[in-house]
Amino acid sequence: MKIEKPQKHIELILGMIKMPFIDSDLMIKCLQPQNQEINKIARKVLSWLFMNNSEVKTTIYNYAELFRGAFLSKRVAHNMSLVERFLSRFTIVFPTFNSMKEYARISANLQIKGAKIGDLDELIASIIVDEEDILYTRNIQHFERVPLINLVNWENLDI
Repeated sequence: MKIEKPQKHIELILGMIKMPFIDSDLMIKCLQPQNQEINKIARKVLSWLFMNNSEVKTTIYNYAELFRGAFLSKRVAHNMSLVERFLSRFTIVFPTFNSMKEYARISANLQIKGAKIGDLDELIASIIVDEEDILYTRNIQHFERVPLINLVNWENLDI
């Protein structure tokens, strides 16, 4: 299910509260020192999410992606510290037995269709689907291949 314009960031869909999960692309744009329009939008969206939700989540796989970026940078120690401070505000969600079964289903179905999105993104998607929450990402075309995932394109939010 693609959700383009959420009413609030605590989403009520079918009477269930949907909590936001943040994809790596949003976090990376917030962490980048550039002051381009996309970075300003990302910071505004993330600030809004924290103000309007009791918790903001990300997965351990997104956590790993940010640390990989820090290790690939020229200022490893500085960026590792920056990532650690940044991620301390989030609830980090780990895989469960059910999310691993969901991963296997998602990955197998995408492979059969010839539409793989990569293991890490399939693992991220499996947690979002299992938790029945919402992923805030700009990678809509990428993640919409996953059935039952709730998506919001953070770049298009009118906040």
